[in-house]
Amino acid sequence: MEIKNDIESLRSLSQIFTPANFRRIINNKEYSFINNRLSKHITFQSPITEKGLIEFVYNELQSNYKSEYLYKNALINKLLLCKYSLNTTTIINEFKIGNSIADFVLLNGEVRVFEIKTELDSLDKLRKQISDYNKFANKVYVVTNSKFINKIISEYSNTNIGIIEYTTQNTLKEIVTPKDNSDYFSHTIIFKALRKQEYLQIVNEYYGFIPDVPNTRMFKECLKLVKRIEVQLFQKLAFQKLKERELKCPDLLK
Repeated sequence: MEIKNDIESLRSLSQIFTPANFRRIINNKEYSFINNRLSKHITFQSPITEKGLIEFVYNELQSNYKSEYLYKNALINKLLLCKYSLNTTTIINEFKIGNSIADFVLLNGEVRVFEIKTELDSLDKLRKQISDYNKFANKVYVVTNSKFINKIISEYSNTNIGIIEYTTQNTLKEIVTPKDNSDYFSHTIIFKALRKQEYLQIVNEYYGFIPDVPNTRMFKECLKLVKRIEVQLFQKLAFQKLKERELKCPDLLK
Protein backbone atom coordinates (compact mmCIF):
# COMPACT_ATOMS: atom_id res chain seq x y z
CA MET A 1 0.00 0.00 0.00
CA GLU A 2 1.41 3.38 -1.04
CA ILE A 3 0.25 6.87 -0.18
CA LYS A 4 0.73 10.03 -2.21
CA ASN A 5 3.06 12.07 -0.05
CA ASP A 6 2.38 15.53 -1.47
CA ILE A 7 0.96 18.22 0.80
CA GLU A 8 -2.45 18.35 -0.90
CA SER A 9 -2.99 14.60 -0.54
CA LEU A 10 -1.98 14.65 3.12
CA ARG A 11 -4.22 17.64 3.80
CA SER A 12 -7.14 15.86 2.16
CA LEU A 13 -6.52 12.67 4.13
CA SER A 14 -6.28 14.61 7.38
CA GLN A 15 -9.92 15.66 6.90
CA ILE A 16 -10.91 12.08 7.66
CA PHE A 17 -10.08 12.78 11.30
CA THR A 18 -12.76 15.34 12.11
CA PRO A 19 -15.57 15.05 14.68
CA ALA A 20 -18.23 15.27 11.96
CA ASN A 21 -16.71 12.43 9.97
CA PHE A 22 -16.29 10.21 13.00
CA ARG A 23 -19.95 10.77 13.87
CA ARG A 24 -20.88 9.60 10.37
CA ILE A 25 -18.89 6.41 10.93
CA ILE A 26 -20.13 5.65 14.44
CA ASN A 27 -23.75 6.77 14.11
CA ASN A 28 -24.46 5.75 10.52
CA LYS A 29 -21.74 3.19 9.77
CA GLU A 30 -21.01 5.35 6.74
CA TYR A 31 -17.59 4.73 5.22
CA SER A 32 -18.21 5.82 1.63
CA PHE A 33 -16.78 9.32 2.05
CA ILE A 34 -13.62 7.82 3.60
CA ASN A 35 -13.29 5.15 0.93
CA ASN A 36 -13.62 7.74 -1.84
CA ARG A 37 -10.93 9.90 -0.28
CA LEU A 38 -8.64 6.98 0.39
CA SER A 39 -8.91 5.58 -3.13
CA LYS A 40 -7.97 8.98 -4.53
CA HIS A 41 -4.73 9.24 -2.59
CA ILE A 42 -3.68 5.65 -1.83
CA THR A 43 -2.61 2.82 -4.11
CA PHE A 44 -3.82 -0.55 -2.80
CA GLN A 45 -1.76 -3.68 -3.37
CA SER A 46 -3.78 -6.08 -1.21
CA PRO A 47 -7.14 -6.11 0.65
CA ILE A 48 -7.31 -4.27 3.98
CA THR A 49 -10.04 -3.49 6.52
CA GLU A 50 -11.40 0.04 7.11
CA LYS A 51 -9.82 -0.04 10.58
CA GLY A 52 -6.46 -1.00 9.11
CA LEU A 53 -6.72 1.77 6.54
CA ILE A 54 -7.52 4.42 9.13
CA GLU A 55 -4.60 3.26 11.30
CA PHE A 56 -2.30 3.37 8.27
CA VAL A 57 -3.35 6.92 7.37
CA TYR A 58 -3.07 8.06 10.99
CA ASN A 59 0.50 6.76 11.21
CA GLU A 60 1.39 8.45 7.92
CA LEU A 61 0.03 11.76 9.19
CA GLN A 62 2.01 11.40 12.41
CA SER A 63 5.16 11.11 10.33
CA ASN A 64 4.48 13.60 7.56
CA TYR A 65 1.55 15.92 8.32
CA LYS A 66 1.02 16.79 11.97
CA SER A 67 -2.43 18.33 11.83
CA GLU A 68 -4.36 19.89 14.69
CA TYR A 69 -6.27 16.64 15.24
CA LEU A 70 -3.06 14.83 16.20
CA TYR A 71 -2.28 17.50 18.79
CA LYS A 72 -5.79 17.26 20.25
CA ASN A 73 -5.62 13.49 20.34
CA ALA A 74 -2.31 13.70 22.22
CA LEU A 75 -3.85 16.14 24.71
CA ILE A 76 -6.79 13.82 25.31
CA ASN A 77 -4.54 10.81 25.83
CA LYS A 78 -2.18 12.66 28.18
CA LEU A 79 -4.63 14.77 30.18
CA LEU A 80 -8.04 13.14 30.06
CA LEU A 81 -7.18 9.46 29.87
CA CYS A 82 -3.93 9.43 31.85
CA LYS A 83 -3.95 12.38 34.27
CA TYR A 84 -7.59 13.18 34.96
CA SER A 85 -10.89 11.30 34.82
CA LEU A 86 -13.80 11.25 32.39
CA ASN A 87 -16.08 11.40 35.43
CA THR A 88 -14.72 14.72 36.71
CA THR A 89 -13.40 16.42 33.59
CA THR A 90 -15.21 18.28 30.85
CA ILE A 91 -13.63 19.14 27.51
CA ILE A 92 -14.99 21.77 25.15
CA ASN A 93 -13.73 21.71 21.58
CA GLU A 94 -13.55 24.99 19.61
CA PHE A 95 -14.90 27.37 22.29
CA LYS A 96 -15.44 31.08 21.62
CA ILE A 97 -13.70 33.38 24.11
CA GLY A 98 -13.79 37.08 23.28
CA ASN A 99 -12.98 37.40 19.59
CA SER A 100 -10.99 34.16 19.52
CA ILE A 101 -11.83 30.46 19.24
CA ALA A 102 -9.96 28.31 21.75
CA ASP A 103 -8.89 24.99 20.27
CA PHE A 104 -9.27 22.94 23.43
CA VAL A 105 -10.72 23.87 26.84
CA LEU A 106 -10.34 21.53 29.81
CA LEU A 107 -12.47 21.97 32.93
CA ASN A 108 -11.21 20.14 35.99
CA GLY A 109 -11.07 22.18 39.18
CA GLU A 110 -10.22 25.23 37.07
CA VAL A 111 -10.38 26.42 33.47
CA ARG A 112 -7.42 25.53 31.27
CA VAL A 113 -7.23 26.71 27.66
CA PHE A 114 -4.93 25.09 25.11
CA GLU A 115 -4.12 26.98 21.91
CA ILE A 116 -2.56 24.74 19.26
CA LYS A 117 -0.03 26.03 16.75
CA THR A 118 1.03 23.30 14.36
CA GLU A 119 3.87 23.61 11.88
CA LEU A 120 1.15 24.34 9.31
CA ASP A 121 -0.03 27.46 11.20
CA SER A 122 1.30 30.97 11.66
CA LEU A 123 1.67 32.95 14.88
CA ASP A 124 0.00 36.10 13.56
CA LYS A 125 -3.07 35.88 15.81
CA LEU A 126 -1.42 34.35 18.87
CA ARG A 127 -0.92 37.51 20.93
CA LYS A 128 -4.59 38.53 20.56
CA GLN A 129 -5.74 34.98 21.28
CA ILE A 130 -3.70 34.82 24.48
CA SER A 131 -5.05 38.21 25.55
CA ASP A 132 -8.62 36.94 25.17
CA TYR A 133 -7.98 33.64 26.94
CA ASN A 134 -6.22 35.31 29.89
CA LYS A 135 -9.45 37.16 30.65
CA PHE A 136 -11.35 33.90 31.02
CA ALA A 137 -9.10 30.96 31.95
CA ASN A 138 -7.08 30.22 35.08
CA LYS A 139 -4.29 28.74 32.96
CA VAL A 140 -3.42 29.21 29.29
CA TYR A 141 -1.10 26.92 27.33
CA VAL A 142 0.33 27.13 23.84
CA VAL A 143 0.95 23.70 22.34
CA THR A 144 3.43 23.85 19.50
CA ASN A 145 6.33 22.16 17.72
CA SER A 146 10.05 22.58 17.10
CA LYS A 147 9.36 25.10 14.33
CA PHE A 148 7.89 27.66 16.75
CA ILE A 149 8.96 26.57 20.23
CA ASN A 150 12.01 28.83 20.62
CA LYS A 151 10.24 31.86 19.17
CA ILE A 152 7.29 31.45 21.52
CA ILE A 153 9.54 30.90 24.55
CA SER A 154 11.45 34.08 23.68
CA GLU A 155 8.42 36.27 22.99
CA TYR A 156 6.32 35.12 25.96
CA SER A 157 8.98 34.54 28.62
CA ASN A 158 7.60 37.29 30.87
CA THR A 159 3.95 36.27 30.60
CA ASN A 160 1.71 33.81 32.41
CA ILE A 161 1.32 31.29 29.58
CA GLY A 162 2.46 27.71 29.73
CA ILE A 163 4.26 26.19 26.75
CA ILE A 164 3.99 22.56 25.68
CA GLU A 165 6.02 21.00 22.88
CA TYR A 166 4.52 18.35 20.62
CA THR A 167 7.67 16.37 19.97
CA THR A 168 8.88 14.44 16.94
CA GLN A 169 7.99 11.28 18.89
CA ASN A 170 4.35 12.48 18.97
CA THR A 171 4.42 13.08 22.72
CA LEU A 172 3.80 16.19 24.81
CA LYS A 173 6.52 17.85 26.87
CA GLU A 174 5.78 20.78 29.17
CA ILE A 175 8.51 23.39 28.64
CA VAL A 176 7.07 26.28 30.65
CA THR A 177 4.62 25.96 33.55
CA PRO A 178 1.71 28.43 33.36
CA LYS A 179 0.87 30.97 36.03
CA ASP A 180 -2.57 31.89 37.32
CA ASN A 181 -4.50 34.51 35.34
CA SER A 182 -7.12 35.53 37.91
CA ASP A 183 -5.85 39.13 38.00
CA TYR A 184 -6.75 39.46 34.31
CA PHE A 185 -10.32 38.11 34.44
CA SER A 186 -12.96 40.17 32.63
CA HIS A 187 -16.65 40.11 33.56
CA THR A 188 -17.61 40.90 29.98
CA ILE A 189 -15.46 38.20 28.35
CA ILE A 190 -16.64 35.55 30.81
CA PHE A 191 -20.28 36.61 30.49
CA LYS A 192 -20.25 36.50 26.69
CA ALA A 193 -18.83 32.97 26.76
CA LEU A 194 -21.99 31.75 28.49
CA ARG A 195 -25.29 30.72 26.96
CA LYS A 196 -28.34 32.77 27.88
CA GLN A 197 -29.77 30.08 30.14
CA GLU A 198 -26.44 29.82 31.95
CA TYR A 199 -26.09 33.50 32.79
CA LEU A 200 -29.77 33.70 33.76
CA GLN A 201 -29.21 30.86 36.22
CA ILE A 202 -26.17 32.60 37.69
CA VAL A 203 -28.08 35.85 38.16
CA ASN A 204 -31.08 34.09 39.69
CA GLU A 205 -28.97 31.94 42.03
CA TYR A 206 -26.84 34.88 43.19
CA TYR A 207 -29.50 37.61 43.46
CA GLY A 208 -32.66 35.56 43.87
CA PHE A 209 -34.38 37.08 40.85
CA ILE A 210 -34.17 37.56 37.09
CA PRO A 211 -34.55 41.14 35.78
CA ASP A 212 -38.12 41.97 34.80
CA VAL A 213 -37.25 43.52 31.47
CA PRO A 214 -38.03 42.79 27.80
CA ASN A 215 -35.88 40.15 26.11
CA THR A 216 -34.16 42.87 24.10
CA ARG A 217 -32.74 44.31 27.34
CA MET A 218 -32.07 41.07 29.23
CA PHE A 219 -28.45 40.66 28.08
CA LYS A 220 -27.53 44.21 29.07
CA GLU A 221 -29.29 44.08 32.44
CA CYS A 222 -27.78 40.73 33.39
CA LEU A 223 -24.32 41.95 32.43
CA LYS A 224 -24.79 44.93 34.74
CA LEU A 225 -25.72 42.60 37.58
CA VAL A 226 -22.84 40.17 37.14
CA LYS A 227 -20.39 43.07 37.05
CA ARG A 228 -21.31 43.67 40.70
CA ILE A 229 -20.09 40.18 41.57
CA GLU A 230 -16.39 39.93 42.45
CA VAL A 231 -14.78 38.80 39.20
CA GLN A 232 -12.95 35.74 40.57
CA LEU A 233 -16.22 34.51 42.10
CA PHE A 234 -18.10 35.16 38.87
CA GLN A 235 -15.52 33.14 36.94
CA LYS A 236 -16.04 30.23 39.35
CA LEU A 237 -19.80 30.45 38.90
CA ALA A 238 -19.36 30.45 35.13
CA PHE A 239 -16.99 27.48 35.43
CA GLN A 240 -19.67 25.50 37.25
CA LYS A 241 -22.23 26.22 34.54
CA LEU A 242 -19.83 25.10 31.83
CA LYS A 243 -19.17 21.90 33.78
CA GLU A 244 -22.89 21.16 33.68
CA ARG A 245 -22.94 21.05 29.89
CA GLU A 246 -23.35 17.59 28.38
CA LEU A 247 -19.78 17.44 27.15
CA LYS A 248 -18.26 14.70 29.28
CA CYS A 249 -17.45 12.79 26.10
CA PRO A 250 -16.65 15.43 23.47
CA ASP A 251 -16.96 14.96 19.74
CA LEU A 252 -13.26 14.23 19.53
CA LEU A 253 -13.83 11.07 21.53
CA LYS A 254 -17.03 9.94 19.83
